[in-house]
Amino acid sequence: MGHKNFIPVEMNARSRNDLVERGFSRQPLRVDADVACALEALAHAAWSIPRDKYYDGGDRYRSLNRLRAEVVQGGAKVWSSDENTPYVQLEKYNTTLGGQPREYVPLPQSIASSTGVRKIIAYHLRYLPLSELGTRYLVNMHVIRFTATPGRPCDTSPPGLHKDGEKYIATHLLGRCGAQGGEVIITNNDKREIDRFTMREAGECYIFDDERIWHMLTPVAVLEGNQFAYRDTLAFDMLPEGWEPAK
Repeated sequence: MGHKNFIPVEMNARSRNDLVERGFSRQPLRVDADVACALEALAHAAWSIPRDKYYDGGDRYRSLNRLRAEVVQGGAKVWSSDENTPYVQLEKYNTTLGGQPREYVPLPQSIASSTGVRKIIAYHLRYLPLSELGTRYLVNMHVIRFTATPGRPCDTSPPGLHKDGEKYIATHLLGRCGAQGGEVIITNNDKREIDRFTMREAGECYIFDDERIWHMLTPVAVLEGNQFAYRDTLAFDMLPEGWEPAK
């Protein structure tokens, strides 16, 4: 973890205020050439990640990489991690797959630890309400592909409004084609709707504090007349060291 891991970034005060006030923010990602290149590489990689063998409700594909990060003066340090423990969600949060250790193939480090990926992570970490100088994070990086064919849509696991049992989750669109549905719905803890939207632009993103909101994605299906559709996303679980979900 040397100087090369340092990413300078200014805090997005509006995103921080959104998270503090309502637990959710939908501000544009700050894109430069490195970030655009990373989004393109991840979108291409989505075509080769293995099928999610734990999910039977449609054709879904998933990868998992882990990174570490530390908030420092003027930005954040972000570096790759060799940690390869299975991904586990509590049954309280995932009633379909909760408690089941799940193993996903990682993307090559040349993609997962690129400068652009580390810039995206640093950008989000810098404005999180829990981010003070010296705060360290484990970052789970997921590329998730939902595909659909006529009569076989793809839904989330678990379906409907749910929580994931992470602290902060930032989700970005990588690509979408031939699809209908895939609408994001965000509510507060009283399940009163805060926002709903459909992401269509590469890099379009939103972030939430999982303890403060409920969320869901409507099933991804094919548009009439199409034989195939997909929706690809990049998601980061950002977990401060020492933090644990409510059990």
